[in-house]
Amino acid sequence: MKKTALLALFIAVSSFSFGQHPSCDGSRYLNPTYSVTQTNGILFGNNDTYSGNNQDLFFDFFEPTGDVATSRPLIILAFGGSFVGGQRSDMHAYCDYYAQLGYACAAIDYRLFDGAFFPIPDSLKMTDALVKALGDMKAAIRFFKEDAATTNTYKIDPNFIVVGGISAGGIVALHAGMLDETDPIEAYIDPIIANNGGFRGNSSTNTQYDENVMAVLNYSGALRRANYIDASDVPVFSVHDDNDGTVPYASGSAALFTIPIISMEGSYIIHQNAQAVGLNSELITFDNSNGHVSYFSNQTAADSILQRSIDFLYPLICGVGASVETLTPNLDFKMYPNPAQSSVTIKLNNANGFEVSMSDISGKEVISIIAKTASTVISLEGFTPGVYFVEVQNEVSGIRQRKQLVVY
Repeated sequence: MKKTALLALFIAVSSFSFGQHPSCDGSRYLNPTYSVTQTNGILFGNNDTYSGNNQDLFFDFFEPTGDVATSRPLIILAFGGSFVGGQRSDMHAYCDYYAQLGYACAAIDYRLFDGAFFPIPDSLKMTDALVKALGDMKAAIRFFKEDAATTNTYKIDPNFIVVGGISAGGIVALHAGMLDETDPIEAYIDPIIANNGGFRGNSSTNTQYDENVMAVLNYSGALRRANYIDASDVPVFSVHDDNDGTVPYASGSAALFTIPIISMEGSYIIHQNAQAVGLNSELITFDNSNGHVSYFSNQTAADSILQRSIDFLYPLICGVGASVETLTPNLDFKMYPNPAQSSVTIKLNNANGFEVSMSDISGKEVISIIAKTASTVISLEGFTPGVYFVEVQNEVSGIRQRKQLVVY
């Protein structure tokens, strides 16, 4: 998909920007132009499981073939499986996707709960599983930072490391990006953290290197408490089904084998808290969906979601405008569902009428209507799946606002 119009929009509406990475060339990190080289089974750490079994920790590495860049952004991805199943190969397709764009990507191991399953593990045991997995992800981060400072085998820029994951992997990544010693942690969690090497974990000894990251990709993950988030934390991109019964979209219990285990706060509350403290946050909600990570089971939806993640990361990497959402903050413009399939509702509060126009990624206008009430429903029948730009204009004030719509 061509990105020319999107780049122009980024530049036009930039309200703040990040330092441009030297590998940015106007195409890299936007277009899937690279073939990919995959190297499997690289050791980055070692630790004991819940049951005391010693486990080596490995990652599989994906990079653009023949890349001449000597310092590249890295995405570290963790698999899902409720902390009792899954494997790093589950993330291979996603790493391959990001590597085609020019990123380096690592699909990592983390320790799974290997204790007795009957009775079902309680919240203390699953919290321990999370803390162990978090220590493992931090060991992976330190591995790449140590390599960058020494042999530079993997050609990673230590200041441009993104962590992400699906489901349990998203939970791990969110805690890696948001949790630190200054956060209000429940008293019962303190000894679990202490017994697992503290906030930095003990899955590797190279603690002279830090575990700081620049952003989080959260695919249906959650935090134990969203009040861990503060203004010193990092940008977060989230996607979630709104009626998810496995990991809560808002407040609720994460479930194991459909049995509620531990109270958590999901992507909706994470997004609200992140915005409240001024963090760059985007949330894509799959409305009226009882699925868990349903969007990755539909290829068109998956492509759209991954495209949105690219659009979110690109400004952080290349210093172009950080948001395509808002031309002006003075309209209360709602658009739902987003992503949408059959129709989308456009609502403009405190307005008796407004103009709506929609254009595709190339800038070609596909719809232009006048709404005579505060809301209107637009049929998407016949639309080609992809990213569209929806712009509304208040007929009285003349104020405009634009947002992205994903059609799948």
